Amino acid sequence: MYKRLLIVSLMAVAISFLLVTPIFAAEYGGIITNLAPDKASYPNPGETITITCQGRFTNAQGHGKTLDDSQIVYTITDGGGNVVGTHTATLDPLEVGDSFTDTWVTTNTNFPTEGSYTITAKWYDGTNHNPGHLITSSSTSFTSIPSPWIIVVIAGITMTIAAFARKRRWWLSYYLVGSVSVVALLMSFFVLTGYDSYIMSIEAQSMAYVASILGMSSQYLAPNAFLFPDPAGWSIFGIGLECSSIIEISVFVALLLFYPSYSWKTKLKYATIGVVATYLANIIRILSIVAIVAVFGKTSVYLAHAIIGKLIFFVLIVILYWYLLTKPTMNTVRKNIKSGKF
Repeated sequence: MYKRLLIVSLMAVAISFLLVTPIFAAEYGGIITNLAPDKASYPNPGETITITCQGRFTNAQGHGKTLDDSQIVYTITDGGGNVVGTHTATLDPLEVGDSFTDTWVTTNTNFPTEGSYTITAKWYDGTNHNPGHLITSSSTSFTSIPSPWIIVVIAGITMTIAAFARKRRWWLSYYLVGSVSVVALLMSFFVLTGYDSYIMSIEAQSMAYVASILGMSSQYLAPNAFLFPDPAGWSIFGIGLECSSIIEISVFVALLLFYPSYSWKTKLKYATIGVVATYLANIIRILSIVAIVAVFGKTSVYLAHAIIGKLIFFVLIVILYWYLLTKPTMNTVRKNIKSGKF
């Protein structure tokens, strides 16, 4: 009798537990609507990768209306499944129906091998432990070729050719090849030491500051990006190696270094002016892109970045080269002709 009563009681408890448990064990509901890097391929060493994750909180599953301290855990894996990058972001409180946008900015110097990489974003509720129960996840891929060693090889080869050209007094070849070698050497230095990321960060902060001064609501996103408004909401501008003016500054310094008509004092003076002017020209270029996208929206990115921005930068650089290199050369040639040296 007592055994039967005990068995019935245990069965009742078990059934009650099975009926009640799903209510409390049910997890939050949500979807990741978008997970994407700012472009599919990153061929340049030190290039900035801006990863955007967007999602929507769809169901509280009896836990209450608000989801607090949920986290997005990002991982980047190579073709062999090895983790080469991780990042965790804690989201602001969400109510059912709310959407979120989170960004992670990194550089491809973390991926030292050419190939395809996979970004995975996992959204955890963060309620019971860190990071919590998995709500949902999403993955996407991109390609990266970040190794700077090819630039080091180019620097070594061109420096050898330049030395040979100088010994044979092939001055034009010495000037051109020597300039290329210095550009490759400077690029290798910036990428291998990580100073390229430092400069990109400074430019992103400068842009956010300048845009704010001009009345545009803008926010710096560490390490190399900034946020600004557009007609549909917000846009993110990530500054990579090709946008940082490092290449253009390296070219100008290299040409000036091998310029035969200037003393070292003049070269130092003009190099300082050229570096500052090139940096400011690039700020103007980026500002023009931001202004166009802010007015006309994301559909104008290609026009703003690939055409108008580059055209503005090209005109400013031509003016700089005219005043610091071309015009002084023409004056020197004119004086030599008048004095009968030619």
